[in-house]
Amino acid sequence: METFAARAEAMGFDISQADKGLFRYADMYCEVIYRQLFTAPHEGEADAAHPTDKLSVPYLGIFIRPPSNEEFAYVGYVSNMYKFVGNAQLCAPIRESIVGSGNPLLRENPLLSETYTRFRNEIIISSSVNSVIVGDVMPVIIINNSYNGTKAASISFGIATQRDEQYVTFAFQLGQIRMIHIESASINMTTAVTDYVETFRGNISDMISQSMQKHLTEDEMFATLDLVEGLGKRRREIISGHLPETVTAWGMFMAIVRYSSFEENLNVKSMLENIAQSVLVIPTRMYEVLERLQS
Repeated sequence: METFAARAEAMGFDISQADKGLFRYADMYCEVIYRQLFTAPHEGEADAAHPTDKLSVPYLGIFIRPPSNEEFAYVGYVSNMYKFVGNAQLCAPIRESIVGSGNPLLRENPLLSETYTRFRNEIIISSSVNSVIVGDVMPVIIINNSYNGTKAASISFGIATQRDEQYVTFAFQLGQIRMIHIESASINMTTAVTDYVETFRGNISDMISQSMQKHLTEDEMFATLDLVEGLGKRRREIISGHLPETVTAWGMFMAIVRYSSFEENLNVKSMLENIAQSVLVIPTRMYEVLERLQS
């Protein structure tokens, strides 16, 4: 595989300062610089110099500056073989695929980690299904990415409900399309979006009603809360406080998702969604379509 420097321009970087080992990418979310790393130079007596002084190493330092900041912050490093995908580069074709499938966008909710290295964009599609008990439920396409290799670029399918003028969102772990598949000629995102929205319309009411009808045993309830506690005792306490008196699969699901929707740690948010999915009753047809999208 070619080095980062050899692939930088094709990956969307400004390479005007490549002679300094500096590669720049910027979009509306943040500006990122990758710089070739070197061993420290020797500054003392000449005879104290070492053959390993000022040697390049196969890693690049990551420096990020969000739109609101003037200074760059060092946030880690990646291998010279790292494959970069810009956040805007990933979002644009997905956005076009949604519109191309005939579904207008309702809103987007881009989220970034404290260091701006992790990214999540929740694109809510204006194609709601009304549930008598839950209200309007909308399909969501959720994009994940990272600039430090901690999260592969991926696309997930999910649902959103509106609560007190805020959207509560959830991403299925089942059906997630990873970057290696996104780039494959066999994946047509417009078709994938169309398939999901059609499946959503035909099955979401059944998923809600079946999940509402499934009552969790005490053992099932505590087993699920134990998984949540593995991510923090305080999280378990808050989610437990949102559980109804009679705990159904839907009640447990919503208690977790109402919390996870506002979780700032994107890694924890993903793990909470995985726990929430485990209690749902997913109709067979919907499960089959999500499983096919993932393959």
